[in-house]
Amino acid sequence: MRAFLNRFRPKFVRRMIKSENGATAVEFSLVAFPFFFVMGCICETGLMLFTEYSIQAGVQDAARQIRTGQAQNSSLSAANFKSKICEITGIVIDCESKLTVYVRPAASFSALAGVMPGFMNVGAKPDGTPNPTSYSCGTPEQAAGVLATYDWKFTMPFMTFLGNFNGGKTRRLYGIAIFQNEPFPAGTACAS
Repeated sequence: MRAFLNRFRPKFVRRMIKSENGATAVEFSLVAFPFFFVMGCICETGLMLFTEYSIQAGVQDAARQIRTGQAQNSSLSAANFKSKICEITGIVIDCESKLTVYVRPAASFSALAGVMPGFMNVGAKPDGTPNPTSYSCGTPEQAAGVLATYDWKFTMPFMTFLGNFNGGKTRRLYGIAIFQNEPFPAGTACAS
């Protein structure tokens, strides 16, 4: 039957059917889009997780200034404290304009748990208006908390399953430090 049908096909079509030239290019074109899409998603997820790690490292490093009393005794301003965090975090992101920092003391850890907001309530609201912020370092031997947030906007499409903010379009990354201030000599307070 095949021989009978081949008689009615032109020679050009018969040669094209038998030829295997370009098979690799056709196969690659079928898998290229999914392959590069998955590779892009993996790279963006890795960069996002590295950014969150750098925010956490920056918060831990800067929080030490408050814990040891250096921020209080040198009247470290909120902008300068944010710059301390950005020394580490600014390698990866535009830290100075997009990072939000919240610093709050309390008499005890249980009181701190009642006044510290969740990370979703630090930074801009989904409509773009800012949430209230705080920058108060506290006094010696007080409990204190530092929370910094950054909104990661996804580059790759269909990554909304990783989003936790703004309808899945954004992931709010954060770094947090909870500690008790050391018994340093009381000086001036942190400047807002």
